[in-house]
Amino acid sequence: MGNFKLEEGMLKQMVSIVAALFLFLGSSLQAQLAEPTNMMVMDKYDVGAKGPVFAEYFTMLQNRYEGETSAASAWGIYYESPTVMYRLAAVPEGGLDGVLQLQKDRMASANAFTTAEQELFGAAWDGRQTTIWAELGSLNYMPETWDYETVSGNPFHSMRIVYVKQGEQVNFERAIEKMNQLNRSVGIDDLMLRVFRGGTGTMAPVYMFRSTSESMEQHGRKMVAHGAARESIRAEYQENNRLMTAMSRYVDQFSNYRIDDLSRAPANR
Repeated sequence: MGNFKLEEGMLKQMVSIVAALFLFLGSSLQAQLAEPTNMMVMDKYDVGAKGPVFAEYFTMLQNRYEGETSAASAWGIYYESPTVMYRLAAVPEGGLDGVLQLQKDRMASANAFTTAEQELFGAAWDGRQTTIWAELGSLNYMPETWDYETVSGNPFHSMRIVYVKQGEQVNFERAIEKMNQLNRSVGIDDLMLRVFRGGTGTMAPVYMFRSTSESMEQHGRKMVAHGAARESIRAEYQENNRLMTAMSRYVDQFSNYRIDDLSRAPANR
């Protein structure tokens, strides 16, 4: 009976995600916007005082998925604060079908949980919020030689989530392109920036910028160096930033720290 309830709940969630994704991907704006290169499922956990339970759950999952290569068997865990954690799972192929497969694989695994594992599942997932994001590869800014394992595996991730005004998505993406062009024009070659457009579960239109570094200190040094490099284009760069701000409702900024011990398969997470 417990497995049936778990399956029913997860199936309803999956159907909800599918319905919303059809709206997200079928938007009339889509032809004018950057094409998604892959999808990402992001779970935010408000763990409160249950940090140890959260860690125990993902340690259990690592053991359960040992040797598997299914869509559900890889993720990255990130720390924002003692009470807020994230799980990121990339869907590099298949678009909507890939997201569906991820959900199906997760459901199949959860329905095989023992009673004790189901109780742990329920405790760890209390306060969870799921969102779907589309990575926009053409708007990413990366060194000439890079790979997902290095970028995602970096310990420090500077996060900026920009909630854009309705009707400004196309203009905002053009401004991202302009920002990238300006950075390239002054030779900035060590920025590792991934850009995502929010879909299901987000307060769309919204964009997420994930800038990664080996440490917070390295991130700070790069910020200073990039500012100095932009001196010759400062007025144009600031004007582009002003336009992006004018197109935004508000902005959230915070940091994520990757927890390798709870993550599985770093590539593209």
